[in-house]
Amino acid sequence: MFSHVTKRRLLTGVAAAATAVAVLAGCSSPAPAPAPTESGDSSAEHAPGTWNVTITSVAADKSVMRPMQEWYMDEVEARTNGAIKFHRTTNNELCAQSDQYACIEDGSAQLIVQVPNYQPTIFAPQSLPEITFGTNNSAAITAALAELSETNADVQAFLDQKNLKHVSTWSVGRILLGSNTELHSVADLNGLTMRTAGTIAAPNLSAAGVVPTQVTADEAYNSFSTGLVGAAAGALDFVVAWKLGEVLKYWVDPGMGVYSEFAMYWAKDYYDAFPDDIKAILDEVAEELNSGAAIDVWQNGYTNNQGVEFIGTTEECDLVLATPNVQTMLAWGDAEVAEFKALGATVDGQNYTNDELWVKNVTAAGLQNAEGVLNDYHELIKKYEGVYTDPALSVDPVTTCIERFNS
Repeated sequence: MFSHVTKRRLLTGVAAAATAVAVLAGCSSPAPAPAPTESGDSSAEHAPGTWNVTITSVAADKSVMRPMQEWYMDEVEARTNGAIKFHRTTNNELCAQSDQYACIEDGSAQLIVQVPNYQPTIFAPQSLPEITFGTNNSAAITAALAELSETNADVQAFLDQKNLKHVSTWSVGRILLGSNTELHSVADLNGLTMRTAGTIAAPNLSAAGVVPTQVTADEAYNSFSTGLVGAAAGALDFVVAWKLGEVLKYWVDPGMGVYSEFAMYWAKDYYDAFPDDIKAILDEVAEELNSGAAIDVWQNGYTNNQGVEFIGTTEECDLVLATPNVQTMLAWGDAEVAEFKALGATVDGQNYTNDELWVKNVTAAGLQNAEGVLNDYHELIKKYEGVYTDPALSVDPVTTCIERFNS
């Protein structure tokens, strides 16, 4: 029995193939199965026994969210001895940042990197890092979500229905608030119009009196020039990669912690059609990515096999320190954080705990037994917090950068 996504891919295959050949010359056909090209086929786009895979991603070239996908693709190409070759598109080249899933649906890409909260009903199980005031150990988050996505039957059923095979999820790190007035307490948030993201973070800020406006990263800078917002909430990337340090002077860590994530998926029907030896290699590379490699390249950067350099959070902090307009980077004290956390999350005038709101959101998206999924995640976080104790993996880059800024 085909899922609704697979049926759609089959129905659109002929039209999509024509478009893909025109736009992506030399790339693979968007057929739903990656059968290697047979020798003697005059229409072949591949050498026999190879697969040309197109990736679509929201990760910008200058973003510290980019090294993870580059490491993964390099390792896959190397370990398959070139049997898999990736066509590496620029961010949002094929599908809009707000709808990367369209590239899975029409088959124009077979590997996808998306921010789950940009399409929360599609990627609900991987939105767990959006539960603020939780762990800040990003290595534990990545490992926990990898195991959860492989072992939890409800998560598996949800992903199968969406034609998704989870590869990895990585945290964007602790959230920062940027403004042109200093924010020293929860009271200072009241009345601010703020660019926000995250299915839990925005309601947390709303509970503190913020007027949240959810826009994607590539829309953030323009939202200031148009007067749509006057402050911002986002990862360290927003200060440099999205240039908000040029327009906002004062940055503070309000203690919310991790609030968002990036996630990588194969189109499941494409992955399933690989031979077993290829799938074994893909699984091996994913396991290493989820066992510390993602956090290593996130922090230290990475140069891919094409010689392109991608910065990590250490270099990104260097750039923050060198941004003349950024005057302060601070962190709230325990009392302010506790006051903020106690406010909970407000949606449409109703208040929830963070866990309650996550369960509500993903249940509405179609995830079955959301409370059971959440409980499993909490247990896995405890497990992997005990594994990843090395500060090089467990201490968040925002914390490190604030310490450097004030040293």
